[in-house]
Amino acid sequence: MSDRLYHLYFAACDVKGGLYHYTLKNGALKYMDFTPMHRPMYMEANENGMDVVLQFPFEGSRESGIVTYRMEDFRLTEPSEIISTKGREGCHICRFNGNVYVANYSSGSLFSSGGALDVHEGKGPNPFRQEMPHIHYVHPSPDGKYLLSVDLGLDAVYTYDSGLNVISIAHVPAGEGPRHLAFSEDGKTVFCVNELGGSVSVFAYEDGRLSLQETVSILPSPVEGNTSGAIRVAKDYVYATNRGEETVAVLKWDGSHLKYLSSFPCCGVSPRDFLIVEDRMFITNERTNNVAVFRGCGELWEKLPEELHMPNPLCVIAVPGEA
Repeated sequence: MSDRLYHLYFAACDVKGGLYHYTLKNGALKYMDFTPMHRPMYMEANENGMDVVLQFPFEGSRESGIVTYRMEDFRLTEPSEIISTKGREGCHICRFNGNVYVANYSSGSLFSSGGALDVHEGKGPNPFRQEMPHIHYVHPSPDGKYLLSVDLGLDAVYTYDSGLNVISIAHVPAGEGPRHLAFSEDGKTVFCVNELGGSVSVFAYEDGRLSLQETVSILPSPVEGNTSGAIRVAKDYVYATNRGEETVAVLKWDGSHLKYLSSFPCCGVSPRDFLIVEDRMFITNERTNNVAVFRGCGELWEKLPEELHMPNPLCVIAVPGEA
């Protein structure tokens, strides 16, 4: 591992939760500080601080909210007023062209701090999980021109402009339930982990349009109740978590096809998110309140003795420090 310093932030979604801040340098983790928040769901660093979506911060309301913190010496300070996302259970957040966008899962809507709100309509074939739209993810496209948003309930990946006007819609196979996206290094391929199907769909991407190429299982055998979670790309390897099998699946991308290779235990229950920083992998196991730490690359990963503990860890991000 290089001697570069990274700042790691973990969101603990609990009434007494918040963001845990650690540093990572030369493989060593160091606890820095804790910023208390009421049930943070997801966060993303911006040029001056951190945007965080809170599950339901308003008394007597189930609407979610956004709070923005300034960052001074990588410590969070001066929280803004919390603004409503105009929807329920905001679960993913990003910043694009000066606005903050939030995916409202339970109300099937996509919110922009610029004033736009796109509410999806319809349902999918799974009567229990796709009874209505469920937007789970929003992020700028690989070329930085558009927004990509994933609707688990409609088996759809939407492309928007910054005003939330729909540019195009692509679909995974019916009932797969798309959750999150990750991009190839050249920006020409989009990988979509499917929560309900235990699979990864591969899309070709060009100027705001996605074309489905293939869908590959990430479960060597069916696991009842499994729901796949997060997805990451490191060079030509694709990784995705399985909640139920409690594993991280390893796949290889050869530039044309995706192949499942193997999986390894996540050392916890319900791996909601994970992050790869150089040769370290951090896995947030939501239901066992632990973050497991691994070292490796490619298909080979070993569990390290160190482990972080916090209530309901949902996500993790890294902010590079000095070189």
